[in-house]
Amino acid sequence: MQSRNDTAAPELETPATEPDGYWQALARARNAEQLCRAWLPILCGMVQRAQSGLLLLQDSHGSFAPAALWPETDDLSYLRGVAEESLNTRQGVVRREDDGRTRFAYPLLNGDELFGVVILDLRAADEMALTHARRLLHWGAGWLTDLFNRRALLEQGGRLEHSAYLFDLALAALSETDFSKSSLAVVNRLAQRFNCHQVLFGLEKGKTVQVETVSHSAWFEEKANLVNLAAQAMNEAFDQRSRIVVPEPESGATLITAACRRYLEDSGGHALCALPLEAGNRVVGVWLLERDEPFSDTELEVLDALTLTLGPILELKLNTEESLFSHGRRSWNHLLRKLTDTSRPGYKLLAIVVAALIAGLAIYETDYRVASQAVVEGATQRVAAAPFDGYIQSAPMRAGDLVRAGQVLATLEDKDLRLEKVRWEAELEVSLRKEREAMSKGERVEFRLASAQANQARAQLDLAREKLARVQVIAPFDGVVVRGDLSQQLGSPVEQGKVLFELAPLEAWRVILKVDERDIGDVHAGQSGELMLTSLPGQSFPFTVTKVTPVATAEDGRNYFRVEAGLVLEKGATLPKMRPNMEGVGKVEAGEQSLLWIWTHRLSDWLRLTLWRWMP
Repeated sequence: MQSRNDTAAPELETPATEPDGYWQALARARNAEQLCRAWLPILCGMVQRAQSGLLLLQDSHGSFAPAALWPETDDLSYLRGVAEESLNTRQGVVRREDDGRTRFAYPLLNGDELFGVVILDLRAADEMALTHARRLLHWGAGWLTDLFNRRALLEQGGRLEHSAYLFDLALAALSETDFSKSSLAVVNRLAQRFNCHQVLFGLEKGKTVQVETVSHSAWFEEKANLVNLAAQAMNEAFDQRSRIVVPEPESGATLITAACRRYLEDSGGHALCALPLEAGNRVVGVWLLERDEPFSDTELEVLDALTLTLGPILELKLNTEESLFSHGRRSWNHLLRKLTDTSRPGYKLLAIVVAALIAGLAIYETDYRVASQAVVEGATQRVAAAPFDGYIQSAPMRAGDLVRAGQVLATLEDKDLRLEKVRWEAELEVSLRKEREAMSKGERVEFRLASAQANQARAQLDLAREKLARVQVIAPFDGVVVRGDLSQQLGSPVEQGKVLFELAPLEAWRVILKVDERDIGDVHAGQSGELMLTSLPGQSFPFTVTKVTPVATAEDGRNYFRVEAGLVLEKGATLPKMRPNMEGVGKVEAGEQSLLWIWTHRLSDWLRLTLWRWMP
């Protein structure tokens, strides 16, 4: 007779016996993929009523991807919902379906870190079967936790290895005495570490890259065809400021690799990587690595880290070696040795020629002329203003037009003025009639009132006639319109006294020189000079300085003084064909100086001022 407990206990199903092949595969697993594909079938075989199973593990990008599924031929996408719920809540999730099936998801945690989830699909599972499945799953999760820990240790070991290699490479670059030895030590270690046939380093010189160092070679022929092809491949990466890998990885930006492929074809290699070394916003140089096997993603990540670290180090070595002071000192000593030893007679002859040329420039004197920007203006300018408030009817003239005295420049609307004239004519006639009637009747008061009204109407009529006479704005003399264009303002109102046009005569001109404040001390009234206009480059015009304005004006970031000059014409000569605001260059004669002083006085003045500023 059975006990009550035995009677209440549900009948447990015996798990299906799994083939020994899964256990053998688990024992022989050499990577995470093989272990997971062997572990999941064993677990599903041990769990009662297991119909299917799915294992999701976190990849290097942080997303969860299937690492194993059982059976492998089934579509297990229907387990996605319970898997997402378990990942979001970081807890076990049980879902019972209407057909009696139970879906169970168990998160895989290592401390506080979630690295995966296991999902099982059970058919008609009761509570005891579910508890049994939980225990087995909890037991089996230890394998995956150990796998996760081992993978983390491997990744940490890899990072430590890469950090040690990076540290060793940086020490190798810093321990050398000069830039060439540092770059050679670096490329030799790179070739050994990445199993490369050859590693080349190109240095940036004048916005281009030239081959500076070749691994395991103390000397190389710069004009060799292979070296030229390597330089072209480096320039290809330099111009694009991106890493170039041949063959190209499946995922990545599309880059130009023509020069790199030509280098591989000529060198006989199969894989190539060109990496720009950046320091700040400047590309110091380019590494070119060549070998037979393609570069893996891990190796490319290591190379990227190396470029970020060694770029500033190599730039520091290069700047230390090529500083301005040391470079100037070495160049000067090198030049002195060439001039004092018994070799290189050409350098000695060149030095003698240069010294003689400097001496000749210091002795030979010529006219010193102060050059400045010049503008042509009319000697006198007059304005044509609006005679009264009104509206513009027509404006046939504009800036640049030649006009004669009395020529119409613009016309104002006269319709209102004509109506006003008619009005006051009528008012005058009425007032005169009232005046006559009052005189005939002998009414003195009415006579005087009518007489006053008549005088007022007569005055207003004269004013209207005067305005009608000045409706047309005319040119006061023969000249050119300097400023004013009303062709786009027809019908617009103008106020009395508003400047409509500026006119300058054609008979007299003056030249305005904008002399820099550094040269104003050499310019005085009465000095002569020459003017050459941009529109008349083949002809120069003499002038005489008439006035130097003692006030400086700031323009375009510099100070200049306004100097006025008048053109000098010979007897019987006609005025040149000039127009207002023509620009050119004026040169004022300021005595005689040596050519060496003329060419160098700006620099010497600046040096004297700078030294005086720095001195206590």
